[in-house]
Amino acid sequence: MGAAALRHEPRVTARRPHLRVVESKAAHPKKAPRKRSRAAQHAAARQAFVFFAVIVVVVALLGAGRVWLSVQAAQASLDCSKLQTAIKSARYEGDMLEIQKSVLSSPSRIQATAVGQLGMGPATSVRYLRIDSKESPKVAQVPATPKAAEHPAMFETLMGIAVAQARMLLVGDVGLSSSR
Repeated sequence: MGAAALRHEPRVTARRPHLRVVESKAAHPKKAPRKRSRAAQHAAARQAFVFFAVIVVVVALLGAGRVWLSVQAAQASLDCSKLQTAIKSARYEGDMLEIQKSVLSSPSRIQATAVGQLGMGPATSVRYLRIDSKESPKVAQVPATPKAAEHPAMFETLMGIAVAQARMLLVGDVGLSSSR
């Protein structure tokens, strides 16, 4: 298979001289660069400064707002901590007052105060008053139970033990509840 024969001849190109186009001044006057007047330059500079100043003021206000919010959050946190401490101490004080009330209202203490300071003693007889609407009151006498009068020391000892156990249970519960 044969390849097509190509003919390679060097091309001769004529060199052209370097030409330059010169225009006449009368036909096209040369355009001079536009110069701004001083007032226009000052106005542009003033506008750029105002824009920059507004941006700086906005950024400063946003920063100051963030700092103010952080200060308020820290103050609220401190106030919350103080309130929690006050609540804890108030709960503790309430628990202590409840213990004191329990101790002061115990039957054995009331009995000891009644006997020791007021000179009271156990009742020897019980009287019931019956009041009818038209009649005068009638007094009915019932003898006191002899078993309580026979063993007052044993009864007092048992009451003391019961009160001591109740105090321990109450203090234990308050001790657990005051750790809140």
